[in-house]
Amino acid sequence: MKFSLLLPTLGTRVNELHRLFKSIESQTYKNIELIIVTQDNHDVVAEIVKIYSIGDVKHIRIDEKGISVSRNAGLPYVSGDVLTFTDDDCWYAPNAFETVKRYIEEYDPDVATFMHMDPDRNEYTKVYPNEQQINFSKRHTLKQISFDIYINIKNVPDYKIGFDERFGVGRKYNSGEENIYLMDLYNKGYKKMCFFPELIAYHPKKDNNYLDEKSFVAKGPLFKRLFGNTLGLPMFIVFGIKKSRLVENFGTLFIKGIKESINFKL
Repeated sequence: MKFSLLLPTLGTRVNELHRLFKSIESQTYKNIELIIVTQDNHDVVAEIVKIYSIGDVKHIRIDEKGISVSRNAGLPYVSGDVLTFTDDDCWYAPNAFETVKRYIEEYDPDVATFMHMDPDRNEYTKVYPNEQQINFSKRHTLKQISFDIYINIKNVPDYKIGFDERFGVGRKYNSGEENIYLMDLYNKGYKKMCFFPELIAYHPKKDNNYLDEKSFVAKGPLFKRLFGNTLGLPMFIVFGIKKSRLVENFGTLFIKGIKESINFKL
């Protein structure tokens, strides 16, 4: 079983890249390919990765910014059996891929998801279920984070459907791209999505609650993209009302999000 790690990066987080590459080099399971898509500082990243013995490294250079654009640029280069979407500020437990391999061999899911935490704070960065979930619900695709996700390519030949490039860091709507990706796969019939309560990766817990002006307004188009014309807007309205106390200038931004949803083209 070969793991494909798809890494988009601007190449500015030098210390974090060293930490990530060292954690990949230190894996107990070694059959790994690393697909790096640099949006800037291409030579810097190329020099850093040379320091580490990672195995198969593919480096794609693009000039356009955006995490979804980068991931789409890297997808054609995937040659492994299991695909995951790594970030330049995350890193892995030493037995991460050995653990994932064991669960994929035992359960043969379409998609397997796991856990990550912030080791400095000794906190998980999101609330995870206490027990494993086999065939989790469509709703749970909304709660997944990219580097928790592992695609079983044998079962999911449509993994190359790619990411909606209007969403994600560096694009007009700055989040939700991995949730759209999973939802698109689910809607195509890949419904054996499983959660396993195993700690695989580490990532700093961010204080940002993602409800700044840009992020809140972007939820309007995101819900429409996820749930279509009929349900998208009502779901954004419910979401907005629930989060109203967390958003400054709520009324103005709520109306703006509704308008953005109405104008968004599927």
